[in-house]
Amino acid sequence: MVRTLVEIVEPEAGMSVCDPTCGSGGMLIQTRDYIQECGGDVRDLSLSGQESIGTTWSICKMNMLLHDISHADIRQGDTIRHPQHKADDGELKRYDRVLANPPFSQNYIKKDLEYSGRFSVWLPEKGKKADLMFVQHMLAVLKPDGKLATVMPHGVLFRGGEEREARKHFLERGWLEAIIGLPAGLFYGTGIPACVLVMNKKGAQARKHVVFINADRDYREGKAQNFLRPEDISRIVHAYRTLTAGNESELPGYARRVPVGEIESEDFN
Repeated sequence: MVRTLVEIVEPEAGMSVCDPTCGSGGMLIQTRDYIQECGGDVRDLSLSGQESIGTTWSICKMNMLLHDISHADIRQGDTIRHPQHKADDGELKRYDRVLANPPFSQNYIKKDLEYSGRFSVWLPEKGKKADLMFVQHMLAVLKPDGKLATVMPHGVLFRGGEEREARKHFLERGWLEAIIGLPAGLFYGTGIPACVLVMNKKGAQARKHVVFINADRDYREGKAQNFLRPEDISRIVHAYRTLTAGNESELPGYARRVPVGEIESEDFN
C-alpha cells in the first residue's frame, strides 16, 4: 500500500517530503528507497515526519537510524492542533510532496488549535471525524506545484455537512486529481473500506476532470489482512499516469476520467 502512494507522487532527488502522521516511518523510508531505485541522489533529500504517540515516535526515530536516514526531521505532537515543522519566519514549512495514512475518523477539538488558517472549511467544534482536517493541513503545507497522496476512509467521499463543503472546495480549486478505491481489509485490525485521495496543485486551475480508479478487486488474501501484489500496484499506477496525462479517457471496468460537472450534478458525492 505504501509503495502505491510513493509511486503515484513520484518523489525526486532534492525534493522535500513530509508525512504528518508518520507512525513508524514506512512512508519516508519507502520514499528514500524509491528515489534510490530510480537512480537519484538521496543525500539532499529532505524528509520530515510528525507522530502524536510517544512510543511510536521513538520507534520511528530508531527506524530512521536503522535505515541510515539519520537526517530525517521527526517530531512528536498532534498534527491537527500543534504542527511542529516551521520555517524561519514562523510560518509552517512547505513541501514538494506529502504522503500520509492518518488515523481514520479521529476525534478532534478546535480549542487551542494553532495555525487555524490551514482550515478553509471548518468542521464542527468537536467531532469524531478529523479525516478532511488532515487533508486540509496537508494542502496547507504543500508547495504551489506540490502533490500529495493520502489514505482515507470511504466516508469522506459521500458524508454530508461540512465534509460536502470541503469536497466542493477541493474541486472548485482543481486540487483533487484522482480517487482510488482500495480492496477491503488492507489495514490490520479494520475492515473499513478505504480509498486514496491524490491532490495536485500543479495545473490545478486548468483541471476539469477527476480520475476514478476502482481497484477493489485486485489483491492477495492474507490471514490477518489483505495485500496489494506488485501487479496490482503496477495496474493502479499505470491507470493513474495514463488517465491524468489525458492519454486515455477510460479503462473499461477499472478507471475513468470524470468531468467535475458530473460530480457537481451528484451534489459533490
